[in-house]
Amino acid sequence: MPLLLLLLALPVLAQNPPPQWIQESWRAARYPNAEWYTGFAGNNIKGQPNSETYQSIEKEAQKKLIESINVRISGSSTLQTKMASKQGGKNSSETIDQNYAQQIQMSTSAEIAKAQTYSYHDARNNIIYAFAAVRKSDLADYYATRIEFYLNEAQRGIELSKQLLELDKRKEALEKLDGSKKVIDSTAYYRSLLIIVDSQNGTERSQGERINELLNEIATTQIKAKTKAKAKFEAMPVFITGTDIIVSDLRAILSENDVAVAENRNKAGYILEIDAKVCNLRANKNFHYANACVNVILTNTKTKANEITASITGPKEGGLSVENAGEKAFRSAASEVWASVKDKILGDL
Repeated sequence: MPLLLLLLALPVLAQNPPPQWIQESWRAARYPNAEWYTGFAGNNIKGQPNSETYQSIEKEAQKKLIESINVRISGSSTLQTKMASKQGGKNSSETIDQNYAQQIQMSTSAEIAKAQTYSYHDARNNIIYAFAAVRKSDLADYYATRIEFYLNEAQRGIELSKQLLELDKRKEALEKLDGSKKVIDSTAYYRSLLIIVDSQNGTERSQGERINELLNEIATTQIKAKTKAKAKFEAMPVFITGTDIIVSDLRAILSENDVAVAENRNKAGYILEIDAKVCNLRANKNFHYANACVNVILTNTKTKANEITASITGPKEGGLSVENAGEKAFRSAASEVWASVKDKILGDL
């Protein structure tokens, strides 16, 4: 029996001495605020801790670490807000306050990406401790790496948009440019934190100059895409021939969409032929109904190819006479004809 008691006591007697990091003075000396963010936690427990107990106290220390980061970032942002308020007035101050509030709210695992975490169970006093620390320089490197990653992604998007533009795929090119701008905008969070964490070199490392260059490149490429689109409209006018009522309405629709209408075939990029007739005539007492049955051919004058050949039945229209119903049917059919050819005429805009 005495031997059993001795064996039970061995874990306590043989316990390693407590680590120095549980002492506040040691932490303050070895992890100074100028270089580190830290978090410390301790809880009373009953019995022997298991893995979940250790994980819980370590998460508590990491939470305290994040709180210390947020408090110090908030203090820096308040200082910058006051400076901005003097320079830009009340509206500028309110904008910066809102931005920093959002940035602090978003701070989670990113800030402890390089954190050191330790835990210790004091069996004699039934207390479990945890300590988490992250070096400012490691955080700054993490933020700088994220900025570099996003800017490289934006650069690739811009280059791809230029290739798409050369292939005359303007819609896809513009979408890529919009996506690249959003990627650049997403760096604002990391740039702000980098400037605060690395007060000496953060501004330079945040790559503001490169961001401005990328944004200018996006704007220039967007202008080029829109200019090229306008040039295409000027180079590819449409000559329309066929049923007068539909031709007249289609001319108006083309003008509304900034598509030039050619006055003769020789100056046309496309020839749009409309062959329409009134169909499906029926009557209900003195009221008449009709549809327009339309054959559509869109020919590219450069390639001599029929780009589109379609048969369209327009919406049912009614009137007090056959002529009135037929006219309304033709006018309704004009929008249906335009829907069938607009993608080809407008290209991929």
